[in-house]
Amino acid sequence: MILFARQLLAVLALGLFATSGWAADMWLVSNHFSAERFVPHLHYAGAVMEGDAEALASLFDKVLECDVPALPAEGGNCAVLTLSSPGGNYIEGLKLALLLRERAVATVVEAGSSCYSACAFAFLGGSGFSSQDGVGVYVDRMVEPHAILGFHAPYFAPDDLDTLVADFGMGAVLGASRDDIALMIKQLVDWNIDASVLSHIVSMGPDESYDVQTGEDYYVTRTHLPPSPLGHWIGDKSAAIRNACLRLLAYHRSAFIDAEPEAISETLLSDFAVNEAGQKLSGFRIGPDNPLGVTYCGLPTEQAGLMGDVDLALYTAPGISGAARPLVSLFHRPQGWSSLGTGETASRRLFKKGGFNSMFTHPFVTMGDQVTDVLDYLRFQKFDYFNKNFLVDGGMPRPEFHPSMTVAVSTHSADTLEHGNHRIVVQMGNHLLLEHAKTALTNRNVTYDLGSESSDGFVYGGTYPSGRPFLWFSLYDDEGRMAALVEIEAKTVPDDLEAAVAVQDFLACSFNFRGHALMCQ
Repeated sequence: MILFARQLLAVLALGLFATSGWAADMWLVSNHFSAERFVPHLHYAGAVMEGDAEALASLFDKVLECDVPALPAEGGNCAVLTLSSPGGNYIEGLKLALLLRERAVATVVEAGSSCYSACAFAFLGGSGFSSQDGVGVYVDRMVEPHAILGFHAPYFAPDDLDTLVADFGMGAVLGASRDDIALMIKQLVDWNIDASVLSHIVSMGPDESYDVQTGEDYYVTRTHLPPSPLGHWIGDKSAAIRNACLRLLAYHRSAFIDAEPEAISETLLSDFAVNEAGQKLSGFRIGPDNPLGVTYCGLPTEQAGLMGDVDLALYTAPGISGAARPLVSLFHRPQGWSSLGTGETASRRLFKKGGFNSMFTHPFVTMGDQVTDVLDYLRFQKFDYFNKNFLVDGGMPRPEFHPSMTVAVSTHSADTLEHGNHRIVVQMGNHLLLEHAKTALTNRNVTYDLGSESSDGFVYGGTYPSGRPFLWFSLYDDEGRMAALVEIEAKTVPDDLEAAVAVQDFLACSFNFRGHALMCQ
Protein backbone atom coordinates (compact mmCIF):
# COMPACT_ATOMS: atom_id res chain seq x y z
CA MET A 1 0.00 0.00 0.00
CA ILE A 2 2.89 2.38 0.78
CA LEU A 3 4.45 1.60 -2.61
CA PHE A 4 1.11 2.22 -4.31
CA ALA A 5 0.75 5.63 -2.62
CA ARG A 6 4.24 6.65 -3.68
CA GLN A 7 3.68 5.59 -7.27
CA LEU A 8 0.45 7.54 -7.40
CA LEU A 9 2.12 10.58 -5.93
CA ALA A 10 4.78 10.41 -8.60
CA VAL A 11 2.24 10.84 -11.42
CA LEU A 12 -0.33 13.04 -9.72
CA ALA A 13 -0.27 16.61 -11.02
CA LEU A 14 -2.24 19.57 -9.75
CA GLY A 15 -2.16 21.97 -12.66
CA LEU A 16 -1.66 22.51 -16.33
CA PHE A 17 1.88 21.18 -16.24
CA ALA A 18 3.06 17.73 -15.21
CA THR A 19 5.79 17.60 -12.60
CA SER A 20 9.19 17.87 -14.22
CA GLY A 21 12.45 16.41 -13.01
CA TRP A 22 13.71 19.77 -11.76
CA ALA A 23 12.98 21.17 -8.32
CA ALA A 24 12.24 24.83 -7.72
CA ASP A 25 14.93 27.45 -7.23
CA MET A 26 14.67 29.57 -4.08
CA TRP A 27 16.86 32.42 -2.93
CA LEU A 28 17.11 35.56 -0.82
CA VAL A 29 16.39 38.56 -3.07
CA SER A 30 16.89 41.35 -0.54
CA ASN A 31 16.48 42.08 3.14
CA HIS A 32 13.54 44.46 2.59
CA PHE A 33 10.55 43.77 0.36
CA SER A 34 8.73 47.11 0.57
CA ALA A 35 8.01 50.11 2.76
CA GLU A 36 4.86 48.41 4.11
CA ARG A 37 6.56 45.06 4.65
CA PHE A 38 10.10 45.93 5.64
CA VAL A 39 11.16 42.30 5.97
CA PRO A 40 13.35 39.93 3.94
CA HIS A 41 12.20 39.11 0.41
CA LEU A 42 12.71 35.55 -0.83
CA HIS A 43 11.71 34.14 -4.20
CA TYR A 44 10.50 30.66 -5.22
CA ALA A 45 10.56 29.76 -8.92
CA GLY A 46 10.08 26.54 -10.87
CA ALA A 47 8.19 23.28 -10.52
CA VAL A 48 7.03 22.21 -7.05
CA MET A 49 8.88 19.02 -6.19
CA GLU A 50 9.09 16.66 -3.24
CA GLY A 51 11.57 18.04 -0.71
CA ASP A 52 10.97 21.71 -1.54
CA ALA A 53 9.34 22.45 1.82
CA GLU A 54 12.36 21.04 3.64
CA ALA A 55 14.71 23.03 1.39
CA LEU A 56 12.76 26.25 1.96
CA ALA A 57 12.72 25.68 5.73
CA SER A 58 16.50 25.28 5.60
CA LEU A 59 16.82 28.56 3.69
CA PHE A 60 14.63 30.30 6.27
CA ASP A 61 16.87 28.96 9.03
CA LYS A 62 19.94 30.37 7.26
CA VAL A 63 18.72 33.88 6.41
CA LEU A 64 15.92 34.77 8.84
CA GLU A 65 16.27 35.83 12.46
CA CYS A 66 12.63 36.02 13.52
CA ASP A 67 10.69 34.83 16.57
CA VAL A 68 7.08 34.46 15.43
CA PRO A 69 5.43 34.77 18.89
CA ALA A 70 7.42 37.98 19.47
CA LEU A 71 5.93 39.75 16.41
CA PRO A 72 4.14 42.94 17.47
CA ALA A 73 0.49 43.24 18.49
CA GLU A 74 -0.18 45.33 15.37
CA GLY A 75 0.83 42.31 13.29
CA GLY A 76 3.85 41.48 11.17
CA ASN A 77 5.74 38.96 9.07
CA CYS A 78 9.09 37.23 9.25
CA ALA A 79 9.48 37.51 5.47
CA VAL A 80 7.72 37.84 2.12
CA LEU A 81 7.90 35.00 -0.42
CA THR A 82 7.19 35.83 -4.05
CA LEU A 83 6.11 32.89 -6.19
CA SER A 84 6.45 31.98 -9.87
CA SER A 85 5.68 28.35 -10.70
CA PRO A 86 3.71 26.16 -13.14
CA GLY A 87 2.78 23.76 -10.31
CA GLY A 88 3.88 20.24 -9.59
CA ASN A 89 3.67 18.00 -6.55
CA TYR A 90 0.28 18.51 -4.90
CA ILE A 91 1.26 17.22 -1.44
CA GLU A 92 4.43 19.30 -1.42
CA GLY A 93 2.35 22.40 -2.15
CA LEU A 94 0.32 21.70 1.00
CA LYS A 95 3.54 21.23 2.99
CA LEU A 96 4.82 24.57 1.72
CA ALA A 97 1.57 26.25 2.78
CA LEU A 98 1.87 24.84 6.30
CA LEU A 99 5.49 25.97 6.53
CA LEU A 100 4.59 29.52 5.48
CA ARG A 101 1.82 29.71 8.07
CA GLU A 102 4.13 28.38 10.82
CA ARG A 103 6.84 30.90 9.94
CA ALA A 104 4.49 33.93 9.44
CA VAL A 105 5.65 34.44 5.84
CA ALA A 106 3.45 36.50 3.52
CA THR A 107 3.01 35.37 -0.11
CA VAL A 108 2.90 37.58 -3.21
CA VAL A 109 2.44 36.85 -6.91
CA GLU A 110 3.97 39.87 -8.59
CA ALA A 111 2.82 41.57 -11.79
CA GLY A 112 3.91 39.54 -14.82
CA SER A 113 4.25 36.30 -12.82
CA SER A 114 1.98 33.26 -12.55
CA CYS A 115 1.47 30.69 -9.81
CA TYR A 116 -0.53 27.59 -10.77
CA SER A 117 -1.89 24.49 -9.07
CA ALA A 118 0.51 23.21 -6.39
CA CYS A 119 2.06 26.68 -6.28
CA ALA A 120 -1.41 28.15 -5.69
CA PHE A 121 -1.83 25.83 -2.70
CA ALA A 122 1.53 26.99 -1.34
CA PHE A 123 0.39 30.58 -1.87
CA LEU A 124 -2.62 30.00 0.39
CA GLY A 125 -0.27 29.57 3.36
CA GLY A 126 0.78 33.24 3.20
CA SER A 127 0.36 34.53 6.76
CA GLY A 128 1.18 37.13 9.35
CA PHE A 129 1.07 36.92 13.11
CA SER A 130 -0.11 39.25 15.86
CA SER A 131 0.65 38.81 19.54
CA GLN A 132 -2.61 40.62 20.28
CA ASP A 133 -5.13 38.46 22.15
CA GLY A 134 -7.79 37.14 19.79
CA VAL A 135 -5.77 37.59 16.58
CA GLY A 136 -2.73 35.31 16.32
CA VAL A 137 -2.29 33.92 12.78
CA TYR A 138 -4.02 35.86 10.00
CA VAL A 139 -4.12 35.53 6.20
CA ASP A 140 -1.52 37.62 4.37
CA ARG A 141 -1.47 36.69 0.68
CA MET A 142 -1.52 39.12 -2.24
CA VAL A 143 -1.83 38.99 -6.02
CA GLU A 144 -0.76 42.10 -7.89
CA PRO A 145 -2.59 43.34 -11.01
CA HIS A 146 -1.36 41.59 -14.19
CA ALA A 147 -0.40 38.49 -12.19
CA ILE A 148 -2.17 35.12 -12.35
CA LEU A 149 -3.03 32.72 -9.54
CA GLY A 150 -4.54 29.51 -10.93
CA PHE A 151 -6.20 26.54 -9.18
CA HIS A 152 -6.73 23.08 -10.61
CA ALA A 153 -8.18 19.81 -9.33
CA PRO A 154 -5.84 16.80 -8.95
CA TYR A 155 -5.67 14.52 -11.96
CA PHE A 156 -3.58 11.61 -13.23
CA ALA A 157 -1.29 12.23 -16.15
CA PRO A 158 -2.91 10.42 -19.15
CA ASP A 159 0.29 8.61 -20.12
CA ASP A 160 0.43 6.93 -16.70
CA LEU A 161 -3.25 6.08 -16.22
CA ASP A 162 -3.24 2.82 -18.24
CA THR A 163 -0.21 1.52 -16.35
CA LEU A 164 -1.75 2.35 -12.98
CA VAL A 165 -5.04 0.64 -13.86
CA ALA A 166 -3.16 -2.44 -15.11
CA ASP A 167 -1.02 -2.59 -11.95
CA PHE A 168 -3.60 -1.72 -9.29
CA GLY A 169 -7.06 -1.96 -10.87
CA MET A 170 -9.59 0.73 -11.75
CA GLY A 171 -11.23 0.71 -8.30
CA ALA A 172 -7.98 1.45 -6.49
CA VAL A 173 -7.00 4.23 -8.90
CA LEU A 174 -10.42 5.90 -8.78
CA GLY A 175 -10.44 5.57 -5.00
CA ALA A 176 -7.09 7.31 -4.76
CA SER A 177 -8.31 10.09 -7.06
CA ARG A 178 -11.43 10.59 -4.89
CA ASP A 179 -9.27 10.70 -1.77
CA ASP A 180 -7.04 13.36 -3.29
CA ILE A 181 -10.00 15.49 -4.36
CA ALA A 182 -11.50 15.13 -0.87
CA LEU A 183 -8.19 16.23 0.64
CA MET A 184 -8.02 19.16 -1.76
CA ILE A 185 -11.51 20.35 -0.74
CA LYS A 186 -10.66 20.03 2.95
CA GLN A 187 -7.48 22.02 2.47
CA LEU A 188 -9.21 24.75 0.45
CA VAL A 189 -11.73 25.17 3.26
CA ASP A 190 -8.96 25.13 5.88
CA TRP A 191 -7.13 27.87 3.98
CA ASN A 192 -10.27 30.03 4.01
CA ILE A 193 -11.47 29.70 0.41
CA ASP A 194 -15.19 30.41 -0.04
CA ALA A 195 -17.02 27.08 -0.26
CA SER A 196 -19.01 28.35 -3.25
CA VAL A 197 -15.94 28.22 -5.50
CA LEU A 198 -14.99 24.60 -4.75
CA SER A 199 -17.34 23.15 -7.37
CA HIS A 200 -15.62 25.21 -10.06
CA ILE A 201 -12.20 23.85 -9.21
CA VAL A 202 -13.26 20.21 -8.77
CA SER A 203 -15.20 20.08 -12.05
CA MET A 204 -12.36 21.29 -14.27
CA GLY A 205 -10.56 19.09 -16.73
CA PRO A 206 -6.78 18.74 -17.18
CA ASP A 207 -6.63 21.68 -19.64
CA GLU A 208 -8.55 24.15 -17.47
CA SER A 209 -7.77 26.23 -14.40
CA TYR A 210 -9.60 28.66 -12.17
CA ASP A 211 -7.60 31.89 -12.46
CA VAL A 212 -7.87 34.64 -9.87
CA GLN A 213 -8.12 37.80 -11.98
CA THR A 214 -11.42 39.62 -11.38
CA GLY A 215 -12.68 41.36 -8.28
CA GLU A 216 -15.04 38.46 -7.56
CA ASP A 217 -12.14 35.99 -7.80
CA TYR A 218 -10.26 37.97 -5.17
CA TYR A 219 -13.34 37.93 -2.94
CA VAL A 220 -14.13 34.19 -3.07
CA THR A 221 -10.48 33.12 -2.69
CA ARG A 222 -9.89 35.60 0.16
CA THR A 223 -6.97 37.01 -1.80
CA HIS A 224 -5.79 40.56 -1.14
CA LEU A 225 -4.50 43.40 -3.25
CA PRO A 226 -1.25 45.07 -2.21
CA PRO A 227 -1.63 48.07 0.12
CA SER A 228 -2.41 51.36 -1.61
CA PRO A 229 -4.81 54.28 -1.07
CA LEU A 230 -8.26 53.41 -2.46
CA GLY A 231 -8.02 56.13 -5.10
CA HIS A 232 -5.32 54.16 -6.87
CA TRP A 233 -7.77 51.31 -7.50
CA ILE A 234 -10.98 53.07 -8.38
CA GLY A 235 -11.78 56.75 -8.86
CA ASP A 236 -15.60 56.72 -8.74
CA LYS A 237 -16.42 56.77 -5.01
CA SER A 238 -20.09 55.93 -5.51
CA ALA A 239 -19.21 52.90 -7.67
CA ALA A 240 -16.61 51.78 -5.11
CA ILE A 241 -19.17 51.87 -2.28
CA ARG A 242 -21.70 49.97 -4.40
CA ASN A 243 -19.08 47.31 -5.26
CA ALA A 244 -18.42 46.78 -1.55
CA CYS A 245 -22.18 46.57 -0.94
CA LEU A 246 -22.44 43.78 -3.53
CA ARG A 247 -19.86 41.80 -1.57
CA LEU A 248 -21.64 42.44 1.73
CA LEU A 249 -24.87 41.20 0.19
CA ALA A 250 -23.18 38.07 -1.23
CA TYR A 251 -21.62 37.34 2.17
CA HIS A 252 -24.98 37.81 3.91
CA ARG A 253 -26.69 35.44 1.47
CA SER A 254 -23.78 32.93 1.31
CA ALA A 255 -23.86 33.24 -2.48
CA PHE A 256 -21.81 34.40 -5.44
CA ILE A 257 -21.80 38.11 -6.20
CA ASP A 258 -24.81 38.86 -8.40
CA ALA A 259 -23.68 39.66 -11.96
CA GLU A 260 -26.91 41.62 -12.60
CA PRO A 261 -27.82 42.93 -9.14
CA GLU A 262 -31.33 44.27 -9.68
CA ALA A 263 -31.90 44.10 -5.92
CA ILE A 264 -29.53 47.01 -5.27
CA SER A 265 -30.18 50.46 -6.70
CA GLU A 266 -27.61 52.40 -8.69
CA THR A 267 -28.40 55.78 -7.12
CA LEU A 268 -26.39 56.83 -4.07
CA LEU A 269 -28.74 58.16 -1.40
CA SER A 270 -27.42 60.85 0.94
CA ASP A 271 -28.47 61.01 4.59
CA PHE A 272 -31.18 58.36 4.12
CA ALA A 273 -31.25 57.52 7.84
CA VAL A 274 -29.25 57.64 11.05
CA ASN A 275 -27.56 54.76 12.81
CA GLU A 276 -27.75 53.95 16.52
CA ALA A 277 -24.79 56.28 17.17
CA GLY A 278 -26.72 59.18 15.64
CA GLN A 279 -24.55 59.37 12.50
CA LYS A 280 -26.23 60.22 9.19
CA LEU A 281 -25.96 57.42 6.63
CA SER A 282 -25.43 57.45 2.87
CA GLY A 283 -25.60 54.46 0.53
CA PHE A 284 -27.98 52.37 -1.55
CA ARG A 285 -31.46 50.95 -1.18
CA ILE A 286 -31.62 47.17 -1.43
CA GLY A 287 -35.26 46.38 -0.66
CA PRO A 288 -38.52 47.78 0.73
CA ASP A 289 -38.55 49.14 4.26
CA ASN A 290 -38.12 46.31 6.72
CA PRO A 291 -37.17 47.03 10.35
CA LEU A 292 -36.13 43.37 10.72
CA GLY A 293 -34.37 42.70 7.40
CA VAL A 294 -31.99 44.18 4.84
CA THR A 295 -33.23 47.51 3.52
CA TYR A 296 -30.09 49.56 2.85
CA CYS A 297 -26.34 49.28 2.45
CA GLY A 298 -24.59 52.35 3.73
CA LEU A 299 -21.88 54.08 5.72
CA PRO A 300 -21.62 57.27 7.78
CA THR A 301 -21.93 60.20 5.37
CA GLU A 302 -18.65 61.73 6.55
CA GLN A 303 -16.86 58.56 5.38
CA ALA A 304 -18.31 58.60 1.85
CA GLY A 305 -15.15 60.23 0.46
CA LEU A 306 -13.27 56.96 1.24
CA MET A 307 -10.25 58.89 2.51
CA GLY A 308 -9.77 56.92 5.72
CA ASP A 309 -11.65 54.40 7.83
CA VAL A 310 -14.88 52.99 6.37
CA ASP A 311 -17.69 51.36 8.39
CA LEU A 312 -19.98 49.88 5.73
CA ALA A 313 -22.97 47.76 6.71
CA LEU A 314 -26.24 46.25 5.60
CA TYR A 315 -28.95 48.11 7.52
CA THR A 316 -32.54 47.57 8.45
CA ALA A 317 -35.10 50.30 7.93
CA PRO A 318 -35.44 52.63 10.94
CA GLY A 319 -37.44 50.96 13.70
CA ILE A 320 -39.27 52.27 16.75
CA SER A 321 -36.11 53.99 17.99
CA GLY A 322 -35.82 55.90 14.72
CA ALA A 323 -32.40 54.40 13.94
CA ALA A 324 -31.36 51.93 11.25
CA ARG A 325 -29.60 48.86 12.72
CA PRO A 326 -26.58 47.12 11.15
CA LEU A 327 -26.96 43.43 10.25
CA VAL A 328 -23.49 42.62 8.88
CA SER A 329 -20.55 45.02 8.62
CA LEU A 330 -17.37 45.58 6.63
CA PHE A 331 -14.64 47.52 8.43
CA HIS A 332 -11.96 49.02 6.18
CA ARG A 333 -8.96 50.18 8.23
CA PRO A 334 -5.95 51.39 6.18
CA GLN A 335 -3.90 51.61 9.38
CA GLY A 336 -5.45 48.80 11.42
CA TRP A 337 -7.43 45.55 11.19
CA SER A 338 -9.99 45.25 8.40
CA SER A 339 -12.73 42.62 8.60
CA LEU A 340 -16.01 41.42 7.14
CA GLY A 341 -18.49 39.40 9.16
CA THR A 342 -17.71 37.62 12.39
CA GLY A 343 -15.79 34.63 13.69
CA GLU A 344 -13.38 33.75 16.45
CA THR A 345 -10.39 32.68 14.32
CA ALA A 346 -8.73 35.42 12.27
CA SER A 347 -7.25 32.96 9.76
CA ARG A 348 -10.74 31.65 8.92
CA ARG A 349 -12.41 35.05 8.53
CA LEU A 350 -12.35 37.81 5.93
CA PHE A 351 -9.74 39.62 7.97
CA LYS A 352 -6.50 41.42 7.13
CA LYS A 353 -3.96 43.92 8.30
CA GLY A 354 -4.45 47.21 6.46
CA GLY A 355 -7.13 48.30 4.03
CA PHE A 356 -9.59 45.99 2.25
CA ASN A 357 -8.86 47.46 -1.18
CA SER A 358 -10.20 44.52 -3.18
CA MET A 359 -13.67 44.91 -1.62
CA PHE A 360 -14.20 48.18 -3.48
CA THR A 361 -13.13 47.04 -6.96
CA HIS A 362 -15.52 46.05 -9.75
CA PRO A 363 -16.41 42.35 -9.27
CA PHE A 364 -16.52 41.36 -12.93
CA VAL A 365 -13.62 43.27 -14.48
CA THR A 366 -10.09 41.86 -14.62
CA MET A 367 -8.00 43.58 -11.97
CA GLY A 368 -5.37 44.66 -14.46
CA ASP A 369 -8.03 46.57 -16.40
CA GLN A 370 -9.15 48.54 -13.32
CA VAL A 371 -5.90 50.01 -12.11
CA THR A 372 -4.90 53.64 -12.51
CA ASP A 373 -1.39 54.42 -11.28
CA VAL A 374 -1.20 51.45 -8.91
CA LEU A 375 1.83 49.76 -10.47
CA ASP A 376 3.89 52.96 -10.29
CA TYR A 377 2.86 53.32 -6.64
CA LEU A 378 3.83 49.70 -5.89
CA ARG A 379 7.21 50.03 -7.59
CA PHE A 380 7.96 53.18 -5.59
CA GLN A 381 6.93 51.44 -2.34
CA LYS A 382 9.34 48.64 -3.29
CA PHE A 383 12.10 51.28 -3.48
CA ASP A 384 12.39 51.19 -7.26
CA TYR A 385 14.14 54.15 -8.85
CA PHE A 386 12.67 55.85 -11.93
CA ASN A 387 15.48 58.14 -13.06
CA LYS A 388 16.78 56.15 -16.02
CA ASN A 389 19.87 58.35 -16.21
CA PHE A 390 21.17 56.60 -13.11
CA LEU A 391 20.38 53.03 -14.21
CA VAL A 392 23.12 50.76 -15.53
CA ASP A 393 22.02 48.13 -18.07
CA GLY A 394 18.49 48.40 -16.69
CA GLY A 395 19.61 47.86 -13.08
CA MET A 396 20.54 50.19 -10.28
CA PRO A 397 24.18 51.23 -9.86
CA ARG A 398 26.20 49.06 -7.51
CA PRO A 399 28.63 50.15 -4.80
CA GLU A 400 32.28 49.27 -5.18
CA PHE A 401 33.48 46.69 -2.62
CA HIS A 402 36.56 44.73 -1.62
CA PRO A 403 37.58 42.13 -4.24
CA SER A 404 37.66 39.39 -1.59
CA MET A 405 33.84 39.39 -1.64
CA THR A 406 32.07 37.31 -4.31
CA VAL A 407 28.58 37.82 -5.76
CA ALA A 408 26.25 34.88 -4.97
CA VAL A 409 22.94 36.35 -6.24
CA SER A 410 22.29 39.50 -8.26
CA THR A 411 18.93 41.09 -9.12
CA HIS A 412 17.70 44.43 -10.47
CA SER A 413 18.21 46.24 -7.17
CA ALA A 414 20.07 43.93 -4.78
CA ASP A 415 23.14 41.71 -4.50
CA THR A 416 23.99 38.97 -2.02
CA LEU A 417 27.74 38.77 -1.47
CA GLU A 418 29.81 36.16 0.34
CA HIS A 419 33.04 36.44 2.33
CA GLY A 420 34.00 33.39 4.36
CA ASN A 421 31.48 33.02 7.18
CA HIS A 422 29.84 36.35 6.36
CA ARG A 423 26.82 37.11 4.20
CA ILE A 424 26.51 40.64 2.83
CA VAL A 425 23.18 41.84 1.40
CA VAL A 426 23.41 45.08 -0.56
CA GLN A 427 20.15 46.77 -1.57
CA MET A 428 19.79 49.90 -3.67
CA GLY A 429 16.65 52.02 -3.78
CA ASN A 430 14.96 55.39 -3.58
CA HIS A 431 14.96 57.59 -0.48
CA LEU A 432 12.19 55.49 1.16
CA LEU A 433 14.73 52.72 1.70
CA LEU A 434 16.88 54.99 3.86
CA GLU A 435 13.94 56.55 5.70
CA HIS A 436 12.42 53.21 6.68
CA ALA A 437 15.73 51.58 7.54
CA LYS A 438 16.68 54.34 10.02
CA THR A 439 13.57 53.67 12.12
CA ALA A 440 12.69 50.03 11.42
CA LEU A 441 16.13 48.52 11.99
CA THR A 442 16.45 50.05 15.45
CA ASN A 443 13.21 48.30 16.45
CA ARG A 444 14.61 44.84 15.68
CA ASN A 445 14.93 42.36 18.54
CA VAL A 446 18.74 42.60 18.67
CA THR A 447 21.48 43.87 20.97
CA TYR A 448 23.20 47.06 19.75
CA ASP A 449 26.83 47.85 20.54
CA LEU A 450 27.12 50.58 17.92
CA GLY A 451 24.62 53.22 16.86
CA SER A 452 25.38 56.33 14.84
CA GLU A 453 22.88 58.42 12.84
CA SER A 454 22.95 61.57 10.75
CA SER A 455 20.51 63.27 8.39
CA ASP A 456 21.77 61.21 5.46
CA GLY A 457 22.79 57.89 6.96
CA PHE A 458 23.41 55.53 9.86
CA VAL A 459 25.65 52.75 11.17
CA TYR A 460 24.30 50.09 13.55
CA GLY A 461 26.23 47.13 14.91
CA GLY A 462 25.54 44.37 17.40
CA THR A 463 24.42 40.76 17.75
CA TYR A 464 21.29 38.76 17.05
CA PRO A 465 19.69 36.75 19.89
CA SER A 466 21.49 33.71 18.46
CA GLY A 467 24.86 35.39 19.03
CA ARG A 468 25.65 36.12 15.36
CA PRO A 469 27.25 39.58 14.94
CA PHE A 470 25.98 42.07 12.36
CA LEU A 471 26.88 45.47 10.95
CA TRP A 472 24.29 47.55 9.07
CA PHE A 473 24.96 50.89 7.38
CA SER A 474 23.69 53.16 4.62
CA LEU A 475 25.32 55.23 1.91
CA TYR A 476 23.16 58.01 0.48
CA ASP A 477 23.56 60.00 -2.71
CA ASP A 478 21.61 63.17 -1.97
CA GLU A 479 21.93 64.44 -5.55
CA GLY A 480 20.15 61.42 -6.99
CA ARG A 481 18.09 60.70 -3.84
CA MET A 482 19.34 57.14 -4.08
CA ALA A 483 20.39 54.93 -1.16
CA ALA A 484 22.52 51.84 -0.81
CA LEU A 485 21.79 49.77 2.28
CA VAL A 486 24.53 47.29 3.28
CA GLU A 487 23.86 44.58 5.87
CA ILE A 488 26.73 42.30 6.92
CA GLU A 489 26.13 39.35 9.22
CA ALA A 490 27.91 36.19 10.27
CA LYS A 491 26.24 33.06 8.93
CA THR A 492 26.89 31.16 12.15
CA VAL A 493 27.93 32.04 15.69
CA PRO A 494 31.71 32.65 15.42
CA ASP A 495 34.25 31.04 17.73
CA ASP A 496 36.02 34.40 17.99
CA LEU A 497 33.43 37.20 18.18
CA GLU A 498 36.03 39.99 18.27
CA ALA A 499 37.76 38.72 15.14
CA ALA A 500 34.42 38.37 13.29
CA VAL A 501 33.47 41.96 14.16
CA ALA A 502 36.88 43.15 12.92
CA VAL A 503 36.27 41.42 9.57
CA GLN A 504 32.85 43.07 9.27
CA ASP A 505 34.40 46.50 9.99
CA PHE A 506 37.06 45.87 7.33
CA LEU A 507 34.45 44.86 4.73
CA ALA A 508 32.22 47.83 5.53
CA CYS A 509 35.06 50.31 5.06
CA SER A 510 35.65 49.05 1.50
CA PHE A 511 32.22 50.10 0.18
CA ASN A 512 31.87 53.21 -1.98
CA PHE A 513 28.54 54.24 -3.51
CA ARG A 514 28.65 57.08 -6.05
CA GLY A 515 31.48 58.74 -4.15
CA HIS A 516 30.01 58.12 -0.68
CA ALA A 517 31.77 55.93 1.90
CA LEU A 518 31.94 55.41 5.65
CA MET A 519 34.28 57.55 7.74
CA CYS A 520 36.80 54.88 8.69
CA GLN A 521 40.03 55.42 10.65
